[in-house]
Amino acid sequence: MTMKTNLINIVLVDTIHPGNIGSVARAMKTMGLSRLSLVNPRVFPSNESTALAGNATDVLDNASIYSSIRDAIKESTFVYATSSRDRSIQWPIMNAEHAAKDICNETSSEKEISIIFGKEDRGLTNEELELANKLIEIPANPEYPVLNLAMSVQIITYELFKASSDITEKEWRDYPEVNSHQLQMLIDHFIETAVDIDVIDPDNPKKIISRIKRMFTRLQPDEMEASFMRGFLSGIKKKLK
Repeated sequence: MTMKTNLINIVLVDTIHPGNIGSVARAMKTMGLSRLSLVNPRVFPSNESTALAGNATDVLDNASIYSSIRDAIKESTFVYATSSRDRSIQWPIMNAEHAAKDICNETSSEKEISIIFGKEDRGLTNEELELANKLIEIPANPEYPVLNLAMSVQIITYELFKASSDITEKEWRDYPEVNSHQLQMLIDHFIETAVDIDVIDPDNPKKIISRIKRMFTRLQPDEMEASFMRGFLSGIKKKLK
């Protein structure tokens, strides 16, 4: 799924600490986002923002500043807001993962999206939340559900990046796995050696042989590992002669 990052507008409302703006810029750039809108920031620009942005100062340089949320989101077709606030009237709520998938789909239709984050000490008011089509909640420890602003932005932008990327597991093996025949030969060799050194009683093996087979099958050794193990078992047998 392809995400058109130029259509995603990260909106920070009434941010108190300028360093948080820099940290948000860094979180955004790490996940490929660049559109930052600031609504009534307490202090901006500032040296602290620049310092904490690291190599994401271009995000700060291109940030737009607004006097109201309505102005910051007026071009957006869909608006999401982050919330941990209990509401008397329920609003559609999504977790970050599901919201990210929806947002990717919406940008593929050339729809602009805004994601609103409130200020550090109180989040967004109910009136501000009602400007959104949907709310995003980030599950956290109920005894301490506290995420700072940059953490919240990082989690949501990561989910966006993940939803828009064809992330596949990297192959870590440097040798191919053994095939079924090679695996059975290794298992037979191991059991034969275990019997030879009296670790397994062939007349009363109980369930140990089944467990050995399960162990090797679960481990999925590669050809080099199997070759080493076969050599190791052969070495034991030589010592027994």
